Amino acid sequence: MHIITQGVPIEDCKDKIYRVKSAAEEEKYQKAGYQRHEREYKITSGHKDYIVICLEYRKDEKGHEPVVIIPDFLMRGRRYPVEVYLYAIEIYSKDPEKGQREAAEETRKRFDLVTFAHTTLGRALKALVCNLNKVAGMNADREGSGAEAEPTGDGGGGKGNTKAPGFPTVQATWRLRERAAQLLNENVTHADLQMVIAAYRKKARDWFLEHRRLLL
Repeated sequence: MHIITQGVPIEDCKDKIYRVKSAAEEEKYQKAGYQRHEREYKITSGHKDYIVICLEYRKDEKGHEPVVIIPDFLMRGRRYPVEVYLYAIEIYSKDPEKGQREAAEETRKRFDLVTFAHTTLGRALKALVCNLNKVAGMNADREGSGAEAEPTGDGGGGKGNTKAPGFPTVQATWRLRERAAQLLNENVTHADLQMVIAAYRKKARDWFLEHRRLLL
């Protein structure tokens, strides 16, 4: 089980080590007999790599799952902060003429990243839509297979009919785009970067509070 806390700017941490703090949760779980542990995750922000140390509480009794407290920018198993993925998904989903390569490159420049691959965007988009469908009670496998059929497109550019294996066409991904765009209505993609970050992190927190599952 996860608990999301509002994070402070990761750039403010010392020695590139970000420690999650939650006095209220610590008191709550220690009083309930849980043991305090730590988990480490690696994350890249800008040109720097950071270690995020999260609190974990365990109870050695049957039926008690571990509780991990994570900051709102962290999506387990993903290299970048949540705002990077949501920004990429939003600019890709709302522009039918924009390919995954173009959206990924815009995202890389916006967040001053060394790399951000179009394949990373594609995987994040599918994961987001899968979670949306699960929450909505849809058949995620059926929805995904329909959206990904025949990915023989135009190099991710959204124009032309030239085949380029490995790049999904606009037609092949329109269901995924449409589904993602329904959620991502922040309209902050052209705003100040700090506003962009705050809006997407709030989206991740609000989603978790409503559905008790991570957004990505």
